Amino acid sequence: MTPEERKALFASVVGVVRGSAALAAKDIEFYKSLDKDVAESMSGVTSDIVSMINSVLSSIDEHCEPLENDKESFSNSWNDISNVIDNLFEKSDRSLDILNKRLHAEQNGGVNNVSGPNMQYLDQFGGNQEGGKTKIEKPQLNFKTPVDNSETHPFRPLLKEKPNALKSLDESIMLTPTTENEPEHYIQPYEYEIDHEEYNENILKISEPIPSISWEDSEAKWIDNVESLKEMMTELKQFQELAIDLEHHDYRSYYGIVCLMQISTREQDYIIDTISLRDDLFILNEIFTDPQVTKVLHGAFMDIIWLQRDLGLYVVSLFDTFHASRAVGLPKHSLAYLLEKYAHFKTSKKYQLADWRIRPLSKAMTAYARADTHFLLNIFDKLRNELIQSNKLSGVLMESRNVAKRRFEYSSFRPKQFSKTVYSNITDQKPWKSLMFKYNIPMDKELLVKELYNWRELIAKRDDESPRYIMPNQIIASLAAYTPVDALGVVSVNHMVTDHIRSNSKILANMIKDCLIKMKEQNKNGIAVNSNETFSQDKDIINADDINYINKVPTTQIQTINNIFSELIGNYNFVSSNSDKTNINGTLTNSIYFGELSNDKIIKYGNEKDNGVKIEISNVQLENRELEYRKQLQLLEDIDLEVPVLKEPTEKFELETEIPDETSNEMSVQKMEEELAPTEDLDEVIVLRKVRRDNNNQKGQKQSNEDTTTTAIDYSKNSKILSHDNKKKRPKTNKRKFDPFSSIEEGPKGMKKRRSGTRGKNASFKR
Repeated sequence: MTPEERKALFASVVGVVRGSAALAAKDIEFYKSLDKDVAESMSGVTSDIVSMINSVLSSIDEHCEPLENDKESFSNSWNDISNVIDNLFEKSDRSLDILNKRLHAEQNGGVNNVSGPNMQYLDQFGGNQEGGKTKIEKPQLNFKTPVDNSETHPFRPLLKEKPNALKSLDESIMLTPTTENEPEHYIQPYEYEIDHEEYNENILKISEPIPSISWEDSEAKWIDNVESLKEMMTELKQFQELAIDLEHHDYRSYYGIVCLMQISTREQDYIIDTISLRDDLFILNEIFTDPQVTKVLHGAFMDIIWLQRDLGLYVVSLFDTFHASRAVGLPKHSLAYLLEKYAHFKTSKKYQLADWRIRPLSKAMTAYARADTHFLLNIFDKLRNELIQSNKLSGVLMESRNVAKRRFEYSSFRPKQFSKTVYSNITDQKPWKSLMFKYNIPMDKELLVKELYNWRELIAKRDDESPRYIMPNQIIASLAAYTPVDALGVVSVNHMVTDHIRSNSKILANMIKDCLIKMKEQNKNGIAVNSNETFSQDKDIINADDINYINKVPTTQIQTINNIFSELIGNYNFVSSNSDKTNINGTLTNSIYFGELSNDKIIKYGNEKDNGVKIEISNVQLENRELEYRKQLQLLEDIDLEVPVLKEPTEKFELETEIPDETSNEMSVQKMEEELAPTEDLDEVIVLRKVRRDNNNQKGQKQSNEDTTTTAIDYSKNSKILSHDNKKKRPKTNKRKFDPFSSIEEGPKGMKKRRSGTRGKNASFKR
């Protein structure tokens, strides 16, 4: 646009703004009432404007509610329009900032300064540091075959030809129809060859391990073009064992990208740029599927998936050193442990999570990638000998075959039941459920979490980004917890808000608003149940009011109150006012608590200070509690411990002898004593009591066995249980106890407290 055109456009905009402002100052409704033609003209203009506004709003936010051609609806929707306008201005500002940074970088001839969550470790792990922070362009943009994340069809193998085949390519790549537990899919094209091809016979023999070539005196070859790839192929055909490993990146891609492949022979290490040779590496199938060439990988569980998904490569005659280490019985099974144990080479985990898309690789990253395969063949030799000696080689080869038969499948066509032979990014039928359990999100917000999860998946597939790059799980949990319904609330819900959330804040706010309305409608039709409690969903048994009442009082609090009450009841003596205040054993008592005996319940009264509150306890509960309490008393007497009383009496009193002979009382006492009889052996109990009394006689307290059952206890002469006098006095020693935490607890001494001055006098008059 030329400067003259920009000036003309600006003048037109200014004219429209001035005209609309002047028109707004007039009483339009008055003029419409005066002239019918004016009213019709204004109505037509209003309809056109509303239609244009709705088209703009729908193009920005599909969840935005359209405007209606009436004054009241327009005024109510003005907040939504202002939010959309703010969102547009924010996107424009961000776009201008990015454009200005690019122009500034081009003028200075440097590298763009791009900030992001992964830029910190990019600087740490290498890359071009001359211009500051490194910007890595997404390699997917330069792929000859675009990435397909639509999942509208099952994953079709990328094979263009099938070398070393026992079944033809047409027979191997066939669409299997849908079954009860699995949708339609393509089978693993080399599954038959993996099961029926024999391993090289050399793997079955014990031989002297071949040492690896010198680490310092050798270097890895970098393969990043077709010519060097063909040269490498010629060299690889000379060997019968290959060590293979991959480096993968999955943060800026939905399914992930194989960024690097390492191959080592007995004489040379190769590092292949799988990004630049992505569409040319299929020729490696000639060697990878040759059963006479043993391919040694460690933990090939995911490497097999990545090879066939991105490069169309399959492996026949696989030897997985992970399963070999398990069969041998090693304490650890990681590659780092095998390198340290067998090759005496210690690697660093610093570059394990590095961004392997960086080109060129730093020296440290090249060395880390090379070490994964450089010593692996020597480790294979040693493990193979141990497996043959222990007769476990066949089991390891079977496990390796099962790993090689794994196949990749899109999430939409994954099996309904879990299968070890099929890998998919999403394995659960309801993957948002695990997210809710992890972050303790209530079940009544499942609809909201599901919508946020599906939106994240949709954007991630569209932009070929990982879901956690679009929206981390913490953001979903925060949005579900706070449920913001405006763009500002969405942006400020968490400090980890990403660019995708910021640019789609209004869409997310409208989505949350719609979900809240749907959840309210569901709650009206169903039962609102607290997620922390489990209740019956039968509407005829429990209604909503009962559930709300139960939710107010937790069950743990009710159980605690019940336990405290049971303990108090078990420690009190209940007596009957109809039997002259006799206790449960039939002896007189001066207990503080007493009660009345009814036909089937004992009604407990408080003392004189109580307010007349009654608590009813059934006879069965009372007998059970009294029985348990008597057992505890018996055990305390056997171990010679004093039984604490509920309250120390203020007056001296004694327990009298048994009640005068009355038939009813004797029968009740006899019956109660039979029920409360201890279950221990009586002879053994008597012996224990006898030993205790002998000890008391040595102290000058001579009592007979009969006296212990009939003599009353004088509580006034006994020592107080809660008194400090009962504690055994230990001889004082000058030796100071060692306190290991004294140096931690002691800190710098604080400042001395300043004395307050005397009111009405100067400081000079103070003493």
